[in-house]
Amino acid sequence: MRLIALAALLVASTAAAQPRRPVDPAEPARRAAEGAARLAATPEGRVVQRAIDAQGGLAAWFGGRTLAFEYAYRPTGDRPGRVSYQVIDLLASRAYHEMSEPVQGRFAWDGERAWSTFDPKAAAPRFWALTPYYFLALPFVLADPGVQLTRVDDDPAAAGLPPADVIKVTYATGTGDAPDDYYVCYFSKEDGHLLATRYVVSYKAFMKGKDQKHGPEKLVVYSDVQPVGPVKLALRHETYAFDEGKRGPLVTVSTVTRAAHGVPFDETRLDLPAGAHLDTSLDDL
Repeated sequence: MRLIALAALLVASTAAAQPRRPVDPAEPARRAAEGAARLAATPEGRVVQRAIDAQGGLAAWFGGRTLAFEYAYRPTGDRPGRVSYQVIDLLASRAYHEMSEPVQGRFAWDGERAWSTFDPKAAAPRFWALTPYYFLALPFVLADPGVQLTRVDDDPAAAGLPPADVIKVTYATGTGDAPDDYYVCYFSKEDGHLLATRYVVSYKAFMKGKDQKHGPEKLVVYSDVQPVGPVKLALRHETYAFDEGKRGPLVTVSTVTRAAHGVPFDETRLDLPAGAHLDTSLDDL
């Protein structure tokens, strides 16, 4: 997986406590209106808007302000998994986690820095802080600034999927930690829901040598769509290899539990605790 081409994810590392983010009661409606306007401007955007509307709409999404859930990432074979309970600020893309696997402890992303109470090399907190959220939050996050949408003619049958509108997602230069990421999203022609997405990881700290731009493609297939407050989210994510243009073997099963929309966001959980470690994995790249 990867972290995330979002405009909010800018590079900085300071040890000072971050100021509290002011609460603007008009912000959710404004963000929903701006996102809808961006999507309405292109045919590809209107495909995404249909999917968002089928899953509850932008007004409901931003209106709750927060999303909380436990994400259990279980690779096949003997590779270690990752499990954390996380609370996400939907308006500012900030997050705090309680991790139980592969290590136990806390970590957070406050919009400028990532820290953890454990060695960052054990679980890549900067990368992981918003990665589960991004996969769970598709298609809603495709209305964000910096997202670029292009229709492609990929065959959904090659991915083992029913008829679908296929939209490639790329990011404007300078958008987030990994602007070279891309997604290829499959939207059901029948009801508009997001069925699956192909993606690559381009997070520089994970690349082997200067010539590697991104990792291999993988395919996430969504299922178990359930109401979470006023929106619908897919709570089961099956990840497959994607080789030579076709779905390959299953490599990971991720499940979402304890999901809740509109829960309180505790600003104090972003404060750097005594003895915590900053994730500096991108500082020298």
